[in-house]
Amino acid sequence: MLTDSDSQATSRVRGLFRRWTAFSSANAPWLVLLFLLLAAGAAWVATQRIRVDADLESLLPQSSPTIRALKETKARYGSTDLFTVSIVDSDPGRIAAVQDRIVRKMRADWPDVVFVQDDRDATFFRDHALLYLPTSYLQQLLRRLESTRDEIKRGPLGMDLLADEPAPKGPWFDATLPQQLGLPDEAADEFEKFLKPADASTTKDRNADDPKAGVPDSLRSRLIGRLADGKFVGVVQAVLKKPSSDIEYVKTVLARSDAMLAPFRSEFGGMRIGVEGPYKDFQEVEELSSNGTVATVISVGLTLLIILLFFRSSGPIFLVLGQAVISCALTLGFVGLAYGRLNLYTMFVIAILFGMGTDFSFYLVGYAQRLVRQGASWEEAVERSLTDMFSSLVAAATTTIAGLLTLLVSRFAGFYEFGVIATFGIGASFLLTYLFLPAAILLSQRLAGRPLLGWLRMDPRAGTFAFRIGFEYDFSHLRQDHSGKGISRITAVVDGIANRITGRGRKASDDLPVREALNSKRTSSQPVVILAKDAASLDALHDTLLRRLTVDRDTFLRSFLTLRTFVPAPRDQAERLPFMARIDSVLADPVFSKATGDDEEMVKMLRRQVRAKSFGARDIPEWSLNMLRERDSSYGRIAFVYGRFNSSDSREAAKFEARYGHLVGGTEELSCFSSSFVYADVVRLVREDSIRMSFLMLGILVVLLAALLRKPRAIAVCLLGMATCLAWMLGLMGLFGVKVGVFNLIVITTIQAALTDVVIYLVLAWERGGRRDLPELYTGIGVLMSVAIGTTVAGYAGMSFTTHLGIRSMGNFALLGLGSCLLVSLAVTPWLCRKLLPPGK
Repeated sequence: MLTDSDSQATSRVRGLFRRWTAFSSANAPWLVLLFLLLAAGAAWVATQRIRVDADLESLLPQSSPTIRALKETKARYGSTDLFTVSIVDSDPGRIAAVQDRIVRKMRADWPDVVFVQDDRDATFFRDHALLYLPTSYLQQLLRRLESTRDEIKRGPLGMDLLADEPAPKGPWFDATLPQQLGLPDEAADEFEKFLKPADASTTKDRNADDPKAGVPDSLRSRLIGRLADGKFVGVVQAVLKKPSSDIEYVKTVLARSDAMLAPFRSEFGGMRIGVEGPYKDFQEVEELSSNGTVATVISVGLTLLIILLFFRSSGPIFLVLGQAVISCALTLGFVGLAYGRLNLYTMFVIAILFGMGTDFSFYLVGYAQRLVRQGASWEEAVERSLTDMFSSLVAAATTTIAGLLTLLVSRFAGFYEFGVIATFGIGASFLLTYLFLPAAILLSQRLAGRPLLGWLRMDPRAGTFAFRIGFEYDFSHLRQDHSGKGISRITAVVDGIANRITGRGRKASDDLPVREALNSKRTSSQPVVILAKDAASLDALHDTLLRRLTVDRDTFLRSFLTLRTFVPAPRDQAERLPFMARIDSVLADPVFSKATGDDEEMVKMLRRQVRAKSFGARDIPEWSLNMLRERDSSYGRIAFVYGRFNSSDSREAAKFEARYGHLVGGTEELSCFSSSFVYADVVRLVREDSIRMSFLMLGILVVLLAALLRKPRAIAVCLLGMATCLAWMLGLMGLFGVKVGVFNLIVITTIQAALTDVVIYLVLAWERGGRRDLPELYTGIGVLMSVAIGTTVAGYAGMSFTTHLGIRSMGNFALLGLGSCLLVSLAVTPWLCRKLLPPGK
């Protein structure tokens, strides 16, 4: 029963809404609506500042070690992204000619090119190969040459009976020599010539696997390789001054690329040519924008269908959707002014808010129609609806906003910005329900009697219509899906329609090969960029990394690159020169002119190599020094570490970061950055924040329930109903294999808020009805609640039809969670009301 204080509060609220209804009806309905429409128009102007930012790096705390290292990398080295043009053709000579033309064009007309290359001539490394070998290997080589010399002198029938051991056979060195020395990929091939094959079959297999097979000798230094289908692929690579995360810059780069490559496409009809790599991946942002449009259209369409099935007249639909449109416009205007961007988590917030934002107005219009059917006038119905539904709507808005505000404790900007934007949107929807709808309802009733405006009529029509949970760590399962299987077949069709409309997007089949032309171990991993203040620190790091690679056999370390990788220390070169002189004296023996086969080839090569002189950084090929050159043209203080792991799997990325994200060279703590660290940091932050936010929100909801209901039994009904819904939802997730991940975890706040809303609506309606009519509870608030939750589900449903698997997981998770909340609450909460809040008590 209501207390005297409750009655007085209700009387004050009713008096306030009576005056507002009278004002909206008689005095200035046009003024109210005009003011709101002007505000929406101004907000729409602010939306023109909004851009799409799909870069996960921008969502991490700016004070994190990864972001600090990223900023230093950009400042000192520039972009670690390689702008890559891939050319596929049957003629390697034609590919080389196109490469030359592209290189000349970029050097002449692209002022933002740091360096561009289509050739990696390893002649220098071949001629200076012996200066890279430690003295132990040179001693072994010397012994092998002496043994070969003696073997040639003895002839095929000769035998040294006094020898302690037979003459060495097979390879000249161990096959792991390049890895043991930490040699650069570009130079490692030259050392393979020391690995003399044991028999002809090995030679045959090696030639069969040669990525340069079929490439003329004059072009073997080019970035050209052979494909499995017999064609060839060549690439041109360039380092640009700005990274691929700068969206506006990438738009300019891609526009220039199209203009540069268009003549080749028309001149060589059978040639496939295009941009590959991180700069082309910008098109994923374009696809996400397209997906956002598609998801919003689908969500609006489903919301419209649900409301149409309930109201079955255009007047209420026009007003409910009109309120939602104004709310969304105001929210977008806020986004434009506050952030100027939509990230991966917020670009679908409008589709979500469109479904959630109709709930308040739907409850109010539906409740008012019900009162009209009972004989009240529209003015009386609006006034009473504003009063009767006030507690329920305030409770729903408060719990929803409270859940969203818990996102503000997150250090992850994706969660934080979603919480701020969605809070603004829900608040705007709630306020507009009271500011907009009374004037709109009463004005529509007044206009409905005029010619051609009968469709605005609001008159109601009779009748209406814990299992084990997994976590998705692999980001490759959360990107674009063009498989054409299952639901992706539907999304592919939808995406195709959107692409034809917007002129954007690409298919996986459009991708061109790159790896075969590079023939490098570095093509399959994302390097750690290591920056030092002192060159001596990286010199010490080189020894550490070499030990990890050769002695510790670290399975996560594929290779590394420092200045010492290309340029051995002067003292080491000085130690090797005397051994090279001794080798030269052995090779001077005329007997080696009788060497045949592989021995003859080895002797010819070594006679060139022993005459090499010591060298410095400025003597090595420019393309290799450019890899280690900073923006100020200095070198020696930057290094790269290449991992051997699945870089899209955040668990493996986290292990890799633990080993190579915090390196020390000598006494200096080095700056280390890799884009794979971003994956690890995002997952760690999201998991930590989601657990903390879930408990925080639970505590806030309990406090709100206590403040709103103030009755232990009513609070118990809500908590038990919520617990039952949650148990069913977790069980269904396990049953259907729905995993939580870095994208769909954000939906938990919406589900928790909706879970609280549905039980509060039912409990308050049960109390408001005097605890006596269970069928009335279902036919009244139960139906309204079902449709309202349905519109929220519709807001997320559009995300289930996107091609981005992470965004799609948000839609699927919301559909399962919100559907479970609705069905279980309707089945359990009324029964709990009968048991714990019995009639007459």
